[in-house]
Amino acid sequence: MVIRRAGLAILLTALLGLPSARAADEGTCPRAGTLGVSRTVEIDTTGGPGFGMEHYKAYDFLQDKEVVLTFDDGPQKYTTEAVLKALADECVKATFFSIGKMALGYPEIIREVAKAGHTIGTHTWSHKAIGKLKTFDDGKDEIERGFSAVHRAVGGPIAPFFRFPTLVDTQEAVAYLGKRNIAMFSTDIDSVDYKTQTADHLVKSLMQKLDKRGKGILLMHDIHKRTAQALPVILAQLKAKGYKIVHMTAKFPVTTLAEYDQAIEKDAKGLPQVGAERPMSSIVKTVGGTPPASQTENSSGAEPEGLPVEPEPDSTASAPASAPLPAFPAKPSSATPPPAAAPGKQSSIEAPKTTNSVADSSRTAVAASPVATVPLTEKTAQPAAMSVAAVEASPVKTVSGSAPAATVHDVIEPPSAMPAQGAAQSSPQKSISEKLKDTWRYWFGE
Repeated sequence: MVIRRAGLAILLTALLGLPSARAADEGTCPRAGTLGVSRTVEIDTTGGPGFGMEHYKAYDFLQDKEVVLTFDDGPQKYTTEAVLKALADECVKATFFSIGKMALGYPEIIREVAKAGHTIGTHTWSHKAIGKLKTFDDGKDEIERGFSAVHRAVGGPIAPFFRFPTLVDTQEAVAYLGKRNIAMFSTDIDSVDYKTQTADHLVKSLMQKLDKRGKGILLMHDIHKRTAQALPVILAQLKAKGYKIVHMTAKFPVTTLAEYDQAIEKDAKGLPQVGAERPMSSIVKTVGGTPPASQTENSSGAEPEGLPVEPEPDSTASAPASAPLPAFPAKPSSATPPPAAAPGKQSSIEAPKTTNSVADSSRTAVAASPVATVPLTEKTAQPAAMSVAAVEASPVKTVSGSAPAATVHDVIEPPSAMPAQGAAQSSPQKSISEKLKDTWRYWFGE
């Protein structure tokens, strides 16, 4: 009788969707049935290489069915939290190009992005179009203040990754980023999620573009509610259609400039550095009356984890599980960077407010690229729309997962001995009826 009652309890647990075996595994990745990360690449940003075939046609490091997820303009309350939740549910990593002002405004959110193991780059200080500023000094201020602000808000290393607002660069800006050893990122597929549309339409439009191209760096924005709503469905369709996620990391962290770090302190307005905050329980203590639930349940004395839930009924935002900040090696040895490249084809795609397109021009690849290479017997193929010098080394190196076979388009160094992030297992999920049958067999036999 006792055994039968226990069996019925387990049966009810399965019906309620609360399998005890999975409960202990919810915070770990990879998990069976999740999309996961199939490959992690390390990018050497020396000389300021450009990525994204829409503009910079030198380094196409993705193989067929490989996708890089990127998000611009955040962080933002509720929407970025919902994006982090969707990514965590599928054990997926992405790259966030954060705006300096936004990061200082929501430091607790950008720190959650870092703790979850995502890569953080920048998107200027205030999203001003570099090409529309009066002087390049103004553009330089936008770039550097952005890096200093995001670095200050995160409280730890960030990547030397930069994306131009409205996807429009200038020759001066490209040359400057090259000297600063900061990589530039365009896109392969623009979701245009800033346009008014339903979440269903966004999913359909993005997947149609991806299916047509077969792979690519996807551009989305973590400040839009429709994007946060659509992301779980996008990830589900990527998994169903056999796409694989590639996570971009940087070989070295960005080095911010002291003058801009000091200037940012004025904008930080007393924001404490990471690790300097004291938990509220050590500052405010109930000495009379009934303490709130957060104090009675949190016996460890630490600040309760988690972020407030958006009041709107359709939000699923919550804080992801914490993970250590990405570790970077020591500062790279000083070396003369290769000559800065000329800007690639400029974009006419941008945020709804402005449009700024620039005439097409060719971009010469640097002589020593940031990706380690293996010699090929075949001649390296280059896009017909540009003139490219002989590439001796590629800026992208696979550091986790299975490295793709070398093709005539690129040469990939064998994966290093760094710890792998492994792709998620692909065992199929059992239906409720199958779970019930397994439970019955376990307790009562055939």
